[in-house]
Amino acid sequence: MRALKASSVLWLLMALVGGRASAASGVPIRAVWKEHRVEFTYLGRTSSYSCDGLIDKVRAIMTTLGARARLHIAGIGCPDYGRPAGPNSIGPTLSIRFFAPALPDPAQKPHGRGDLAPVDARFAPFKIVPDAFRDMSVGDCELVEEFADQVLPMFTTRALQKEITCVPYQLSGSDYSVRGEVLRALPPNDARGTSAAGSMR
Repeated sequence: MRALKASSVLWLLMALVGGRASAASGVPIRAVWKEHRVEFTYLGRTSSYSCDGLIDKVRAIMTTLGARARLHIAGIGCPDYGRPAGPNSIGPTLSIRFFAPALPDPAQKPHGRGDLAPVDARFAPFKIVPDAFRDMSVGDCELVEEFADQVLPMFTTRALQKEITCVPYQLSGSDYSVRGEVLRALPPNDARGTSAAGSMR
């Protein structure tokens, strides 16, 4: 009986070490879709956004980070459609519900349908920097700063580097760079290939 218990403990330790090694090396690993809910409030002063404009920006960033495509974003207490909030207002505020890959935690229980569903994933590099092609400019500095504080921690990241300097009410001297690796779901074809090869243990 003792030999059986010792064998079970050894197997568990090897599984844990193997899982950590897979995550560390960046090879495909078993993950889960974790549900997140957050109210994101934009507090910047340099740039003003309408609710629909802010939704588009936040959606683009979250998609870049690997959030599931069916993410839900809705404005709260927004002014007239297409118009930015006034200079003395706080907001707009967005209600966000999304799923993103996370490392499994046996202690967690699903909160709803689809929460903690299995997914094959790997760590992949990402960057959030001024990029005209992605409609991101220096004027979005405070938006990126608020996003990095309020939403980014919900994603599974590593080697994260944040260099953000935002000067209120002016673009001169403002800049941002958020880089690292984020856990992203594999495309279905890649997931089938890795599972068949047995590298997802």
